[in-house]
Amino acid sequence: MRVELRYAPLPSIGAIAVHYWLVVTDATGACHRWEVWQTRNAGGRSIGHVHCDLMPPEAGVGGGPSRIAAEWRGEAAGRIVQALKKITNYPHCERYRTWPGPNSNTFVAWVLQHAGIEYAFPWKAFGARFARRTR
Repeated sequence: MRVELRYAPLPSIGAIAVHYWLVVTDATGACHRWEVWQTRNAGGRSIGHVHCDLMPPEAGVGGGPSRIAAEWRGEAAGRIVQALKKITNYPHCERYRTWPGPNSNTFVAWVLQHAGIEYAFPWKAFGARFARRTR
């Protein structure tokens, strides 16, 4: 099992803001993208603003190509998957705000916190620190 933390610049404001998401590849090779999108129930498997497989795993979000920020395997990846299985516990499934959050970066930070994984998001990840307020 492997979990990638991916990001891509946002359209028009990519120089100052990025969108993060998680890509989970299981032992069978099946790959799933988990993220928050500003549109509720937009497609794929959705719970409010939280989406699974709304877009291809490596697709950008309109402001440029995606990049891998971090990757976890083994036990750490397993903890992330367990946190994703509890997305109904995410307190902002039905709420989205570009600034200061909750947004896509808030969701990813929340998942990593609940998996016990520390990751230092850069300043361009607006909303990532909003998750600390909702532990």
